[in-house]
Amino acid sequence: MTRELLVCLRDFPAGERPLFVSVSGTDDLAPNAHGRIDAASPLRAPPVGFGRVGTPVRRLVEASKIPGTFLYLGTVYGPGKSFAATVFPRLARGRMLLPHRAEKQLPLIHARDVARAIVHLADLGSAHLAGRSWILVDEAGGARLVEFFAHAAALMGVAPPARAPGWFLSRLMGRVLFDTLVRDVESEPSDLVASGFRFTYPTIREGLPVTLRALGYSTDHRPPSRAHRSSRRWWALLGLTLLAMIGVNAFDFPISVPRMRALASGEPILDMRMTGYSSHEARRLFEALGTLGRRSYLEMLWTVDLLLPALFAALFWASLKRGALGKWRWVALLGAGADYLENTAITLLLLHFPMQGDALATLASVLTVSKFSLYFAGLALASVGAIIGRPRSREIHALDGRGGVST
Repeated sequence: MTRELLVCLRDFPAGERPLFVSVSGTDDLAPNAHGRIDAASPLRAPPVGFGRVGTPVRRLVEASKIPGTFLYLGTVYGPGKSFAATVFPRLARGRMLLPHRAEKQLPLIHARDVARAIVHLADLGSAHLAGRSWILVDEAGGARLVEFFAHAAALMGVAPPARAPGWFLSRLMGRVLFDTLVRDVESEPSDLVASGFRFTYPTIREGLPVTLRALGYSTDHRPPSRAHRSSRRWWALLGLTLLAMIGVNAFDFPISVPRMRALASGEPILDMRMTGYSSHEARRLFEALGTLGRRSYLEMLWTVDLLLPALFAALFWASLKRGALGKWRWVALLGAGADYLENTAITLLLLHFPMQGDALATLASVLTVSKFSLYFAGLALASVGAIIGRPRSREIHALDGRGGVST
């Protein structure tokens, strides 16, 4: 299209030829050593992101010798843009993903300010524009990607986007769009402001609420309180711990509890015996397991049984911290510590079978009983702490509802 338009412009007499205005994006420009771009920045070589389109177009215009001016826009948000029509609905439904590199600076500008800036520049006249480049970003130079979506999510009253590995997102959304999202570009519209232009939405703080309201979203939500965020994390941790427990104890797979019991002809494995065991009972279990079963038991101890104590400790720690007995949360760490020591002792018994000492079996048994005792103590303390702290919690939330206290 650009090539054909340039051909048409050549047919105009030189005095009547309109100025060619090339509109592209900041992806085209190469940042300097400090990660900044300005109107004098060279084109990226090789091009990245949407610069794969903008760079060859600019070279085509320059080669034509047709007078032109070049506008480089940050990512444009606002009503009427596909960015707003697709991204915000995904955010509202909880389906928006961000790359782990979401801390980078993303050049941004509101759609209305883009339109106003182009009209403003056109009014300056061809003599002032010809041969020049202009950076069209908001006064703040945009925002960090994570900041943009966190602010939008808070205004919409939804959870901020989850993170995903870059290699996954680059394949999901395409390399061009991914490169644009993870670029790290510092910029400012100094030439545009010097020409007399004034922004309606100088930052996302002014532009996002207007955008979301225009798209039909309510922006009267208060950001989630610290207590609310902590509660969501606790529920997620509880769900993950329950899923892990159910998976290991209810489903039959090579390193599960049901598989171990089947290999041992119904005998429970050592770390499931709450009342302890003798060296004779340990030896009888190992004989029943056989070579294959003992190998599977070792694999279980150093795979799933590495994860479960960490989950239990994290859950009990968080549960105790939420209640009135938070000072006892160290019990959660003691329980996990006993669990890992028990795994080590049982591992030594397995590795030395059939030659194993009574003292080591007794130590493993004591650690097993200690593990269960500490876990049950943590559960009891967390329950009592929650009951004691519940009236105070209701009082705080009641005050918060009247605007007296913020939680």
